[in-house]
Amino acid sequence: MSDDTLHLSVLDLATREYGQSNTEALQGSIDMAVHAEKLGYERFWVAEHHGMPGITSSAPAVLLSAVGAATSTIRIGSGGVMLPNHAPLVIAEQFGTLRALYGDRVDLGLGRAPGTDGATAMALRRTDRLDVDDFPQQLSDLIGFFTGMSSDNPLSGIRAVPGYGDVPEFWLLGSSGYSAQVAGALGVSFAFAHHFASDNTEAALALYRDSFRPSRFRQTPNALIGVQVVTDDDPAVVDEQSAPGMISFIRMRSGRKPEPVSMDEARAYEFNDLERRFIAARTERQAYGTADQVADKINALVESTGANGVIVAPGAAQARYRHQALDVVAALHAEGRLVRAGAAASASV
Repeated sequence: MSDDTLHLSVLDLATREYGQSNTEALQGSIDMAVHAEKLGYERFWVAEHHGMPGITSSAPAVLLSAVGAATSTIRIGSGGVMLPNHAPLVIAEQFGTLRALYGDRVDLGLGRAPGTDGATAMALRRTDRLDVDDFPQQLSDLIGFFTGMSSDNPLSGIRAVPGYGDVPEFWLLGSSGYSAQVAGALGVSFAFAHHFASDNTEAALALYRDSFRPSRFRQTPNALIGVQVVTDDDPAVVDEQSAPGMISFIRMRSGRKPEPVSMDEARAYEFNDLERRFIAARTERQAYGTADQVADKINALVESTGANGVIVAPGAAQARYRHQALDVVAALHAEGRLVRAGAAASASV
């Protein structure tokens, strides 16, 4: 692909719809990966979450093994593994195993958030010490298990098997300037979680580019932004498919861990004024609406951020509409209606 190409990827949460089993939800994630591959998407990532009844992607490496077996060309990876929840050696072995099975298709995206509440994070880490200041050392150790460590590191004699010498494509994920600066300093690719934290996107990507230093991993910056997409020709369908997720998000913000919301409950739910304002603010910079509106929203974000690509996070309640989101974005891309920032201007000169 040329430098003017907007790169398209998919982020999936292995959503469990109302009435579904965990088995059905996980199979739905695999089905979406197969669908994304047929449409020509470059990457399919799954995210790590814990203790959330509507999300079944708690073990990214396990799910990615199944996704890898069902696909053949699309890159597969984590968006992301929450590194503080794990011993770095375990992640090196897991993704070393994925590399041994699926070769150069494997991405290792890493985050520092817990992906859950504090109590569950403590259960995962087996400690009541949740110190984000440990993240740089954990990250350094993880990379070292793949590439080798300096002799003064007390872990330098340990090898990840599989893993050592078989380096995945590293990505750092985040929703803050901190993660952007760390990614830039390390010289790795960066993915910003615009799909749930849209206030600081432009600032974070500018920080990433300003702090970027060429490395053994990359010579130039490379950034993706997550964009939530819900689309249909009928605005009423967009509203209906968005409602269950919005209700769940509102309940999570109040400290609950909600079960999946049925379509019937969503249709009957009456949002109060505060909730409506919250939803409007949350969706303003996401790609909700008709195909034309989706194109306008994505192009505006790419123009304002200078991102190399977008990672589509389908936000509809039902699988067929999540697949439809991938269809619409892929069609817009094929028609040349989604472009890198500045590409359209340079093409006309």
